Amino acid sequence: MRKLFKTAVVGAGLAAVTFALATPASANSFSQNVGDGVISYDDASDTFCAKAYDSDGARLVEVHLVPLSRSGPDPWWTDRNNYFGAPGPWCKSLSSAYEDTYYRAEVRTYWGERDTWVTRGPYYFYS
Repeated sequence: MRKLFKTAVVGAGLAAVTFALATPASANSFSQNVGDGVISYDDASDTFCAKAYDSDGARLVEVHLVPLSRSGPDPWWTDRNNYFGAPGPWCKSLSSAYEDTYYRAEVRTYWGERDTWVTRGPYYFYS
């Protein structure tokens, strides 16, 4: 009986892995804390945003989006917080990218009290 149970568990695991690998690529929305701010992607609007936190002095979030699976836009920008007079997120559109383009988001953040840039990620997603 125990051997049969192990065989069933292994079979179910293999089936789950097979299904996960066989499903087609699909876009996904997400939001991720990156230490000194937040990055997010909204699939409905094809928009990627970076927001440096508006607290504790100077904070920056630098983003470079790199298309991996197809050609597409590869924006590079830095969001500055309210210390620099720029509250709110800075967003870039990926609407001109092919559907389900695989992207790598290269992210660096800066905090004035630390006075250093920190590499975050990379983060991967489908547009």
